[in-house]
Amino acid sequence: MKNYISILMIICFASFSNTQNNNENFWKEVAKLEKDGLTQSASELVNKIYESAGENNLAQERIKALLYKSKYMLILEEEAQVKIISQFKDEIDYANNSVEKHILENMLATMYWQYFQQNRYRFYNRTKTAEKPEDFRTWDLQTLFNEIHNYFQRSLNNALVLQQEPLKNYSTLLKDYNGSKDYRPTVYDLLSHNALNFYKTDENSITRPSYKYKIEDPLLLASSNDFIKIALSSKDSLSLQFNALKIYQKLLKFHDKDITSKAFVTVDVERLRFVAQHATFTNKEEILIETLKGQSQKIKASPRASLYLYELARRRNTQGQKYNSLLPDPAMANFQFKRKEALELCDETIKNYPKSEGAKKCEVL
Repeated sequence: MKNYISILMIICFASFSNTQNNNENFWKEVAKLEKDGLTQSASELVNKIYESAGENNLAQERIKALLYKSKYMLILEEEAQVKIISQFKDEIDYANNSVEKHILENMLATMYWQYFQQNRYRFYNRTKTAEKPEDFRTWDLQTLFNEIHNYFQRSLNNALVLQQEPLKNYSTLLKDYNGSKDYRPTVYDLLSHNALNFYKTDENSITRPSYKYKIEDPLLLASSNDFIKIALSSKDSLSLQFNALKIYQKLLKFHDKDITSKAFVTVDVERLRFVAQHATFTNKEEILIETLKGQSQKIKASPRASLYLYELARRRNTQGQKYNSLLPDPAMANFQFKRKEALELCDETIKNYPKSEGAKKCEVL
């Protein structure tokens, strides 16, 4: 039961590197105590760091200590999950900086979501109740979903402030990877992509509205320029797919000042994959192919065009895998040479954009 709020979430946000502040030596001692298996002692020291960070207005240190407190509570205490959620809510109320408040809201939503993923079988047959108990583990599915949605949406408020906050300013809370900030340059990017992990899910049983949102507009699979201009609306405002599209649209609008940046191109390719996967219109594959061609041509002078070309090659390869010479279906002829086309496109991409990310992906394909 102790592992149901995933330590993976804590690892995603908490850095195990040393911080350049008065608590550096304390964190070294925490790491040593943890390595030696002295969890109780490590927990007590983290509590001191937490209190000290609050007294000295070190917001990131306090959040980091809260994450470690949560980790040790899961190990040392029974029924720790409810206490951890309560602590995060208190910390959200305590935070006087909007950026840190939104980071905490995003973390809380992530914890709820990961708990559901690990315990979905507990929620499926529960009937909706009029009241909302303090213990979130007893909630019905709709109540839990609404809470996840609510905190993810709250975490993305004040978008302009979040967009102006470079991620490098939050190194205390992040485990950095080489080049990762090219893809997530701001706090807004990080929180948006965390929310997308929820909204992109294939979990179809979360809500059963009388009106179900469907991806049925071909423009959603059009060029980024056309997609950004769509006025998205739905009667089903809680639809996962609808909210995912809204986040994709806002991310692309934010980064469209440089359509060759990694942040823009990778989000655009991800958007196209998502729409193609869930779209209900019949000619989506043809529209996707044309969009990928157009987007790659638009930035053909940039090595980032290789990412669109790789995606195009990947789609052609998938089409080619449908071909079966033993089936009499005339439609099979459409797929006969698609894998050959994919191979030629990969070779061309590797030649034209050597050492690019798309070329590396093509080599694997």
